[in-house]
Amino acid sequence: MRLSFPALFFLLLSLCLLHSACFGGPDSAGFYGRVTVPNSQEFRWSDGGLPQTFDPAYAAAPPDTDAVRAIFEGLTDHDPKTLVPVPGVAKHWESSEQGRVWTFYLRSDARWSNGEPVTAQDFVRSWQRTVRIGQLSPHTNLLTNIVGARSALVAPTPQQRRRDQETQSSRGRRSRSVEQSFGAQAMSDHVLRVRLRRADNNFPSLVAHSVFRPVKLASELQLQRLTPPGLVSNGAFALAKSDNDSVILERANQYWGRSDISLERVEFINTRDSEAALAAYRDGRVDAISNAPFEPLALKLLSSYKDFRRHTYGALTYYSFNSARPPFDDVRVREALSLAINRERISRDDLDGATEPARRFLPDSMVDAGRPVVDKSLYQDQDMARAKALLAEAGYPEGRGFPVVRLLINRNELQRIVAQSVAAMWSNVLNINTEIIIRNWDEYEGLLRNGDFDVARRGMVMQTTDEFTNIRMMFRDLVPFSASANQQLAGTPETSEAKRSANNVPVETESQALRQLRAIPIYFASSYTLVRPYVTGFDTNVLDAPSLKTVRIDTKWNQPGTAALMRP
Repeated sequence: MRLSFPALFFLLLSLCLLHSACFGGPDSAGFYGRVTVPNSQEFRWSDGGLPQTFDPAYAAAPPDTDAVRAIFEGLTDHDPKTLVPVPGVAKHWESSEQGRVWTFYLRSDARWSNGEPVTAQDFVRSWQRTVRIGQLSPHTNLLTNIVGARSALVAPTPQQRRRDQETQSSRGRRSRSVEQSFGAQAMSDHVLRVRLRRADNNFPSLVAHSVFRPVKLASELQLQRLTPPGLVSNGAFALAKSDNDSVILERANQYWGRSDISLERVEFINTRDSEAALAAYRDGRVDAISNAPFEPLALKLLSSYKDFRRHTYGALTYYSFNSARPPFDDVRVREALSLAINRERISRDDLDGATEPARRFLPDSMVDAGRPVVDKSLYQDQDMARAKALLAEAGYPEGRGFPVVRLLINRNELQRIVAQSVAAMWSNVLNINTEIIIRNWDEYEGLLRNGDFDVARRGMVMQTTDEFTNIRMMFRDLVPFSASANQQLAGTPETSEAKRSANNVPVETESQALRQLRAIPIYFASSYTLVRPYVTGFDTNVLDAPSLKTVRIDTKWNQPGTAALMRP
């Protein structure tokens, strides 16, 4: 029997992966590839490529953000296991005005790599620089809850400053400088006070993000990227080398907690793709792999190995409603469409088990970390009977009279498969027809901006465990309810009043988001890592943000119940 080329390729790949030679032979003892225990505290990391920037304001995703968090330290950091905020440059902190004002007390022994002390003013100037950079900084929006951050996107010119000083009105000055209006203020060298636009009880968790890390600036208007030559940092590690082949970090001499850092050296290994990363790991040239786009077949075969890890990642795919259009202005319609979806089947069958069903907007592991508590009755599990009843209550029994749903997605094969599955569920459960509109990215974004859709596929990578920030980012640009929407609502006065209330409540918490259902959570992505058994403290989490400060090489590690494995 002849085999097609793709079938032959996958057959050979399967045989190779299953053969012991590919996985390191009998000495691997259930681990993938050759286990050679190092004799030094050097960590070799394949992190999806080499860092391209070491500037907190410009780092968008790993490996850049991983490198930034290693060489710069913020006010707080995340415990990599629990994601609870822990002290960084700030020894402790306190809030007032019900979470609208936060005061951080900085440690006096925090130093830059040039020996100068880290001060509160360093944080103020660094944050002002980030908001001045504006949208060129990928995560500027994380700072916009700070008073004055939105108006500080561009630094005023000397002429503008002069005009502001000269121009008076009956209400006082027309505007103030960035320094005067910005909500982060240095009360002293070691006291930083931050005023927020809206209360945020998890603000210490938010400032653990890499974009809040301070940098040592030559001037307040230094907006260009910081580059390796002469880079001054304040983290547990310092940049020792950066070229096209590798990036090397070394334990920082000036770091206040140097005695608690085990690793002496970290090398980011340059691997071309996931296959090259697997080969390097199998041969013992890499201690950990993360952020590698493994194929589904490889994931299935790797899952049986002890050093393979899978975790839910805070990257959500969801469907948002154009709530300015009837009947999607009716919360009963939105809930019916949500409850008709079998998320488990989508993740298991359509996506080969590579994702996690999303019954809510934030991953459960954020709840495990002490984050938002949500009534489980709000979880979006499939409930076909309730979905049908809600649709009938909204005036569309058995789907009669319901318009064809225009479902907008970006051009992507997986998203097409998911959309077809969702459309089939809406048809089978609610007797509703769907037109799937597939567009290239630029046109897709244009239709989103113009509100030319009924339901649209969206995605968000969560940057923090902070509930307020995640929900605000998720719902900030959804099409608002139309001015006439509440006047068009059908039903009894009591029902209409309930619907008006649901539509008018601002979305600031996950509970509110689940009650309004202006969007439908579909699935969370998964993250995968391979970590050698002699590596401890490399803890993966929902933010996909391990901490190098806790990593250690156990140079005396042995497989329990076996003789010592190979050593260099």
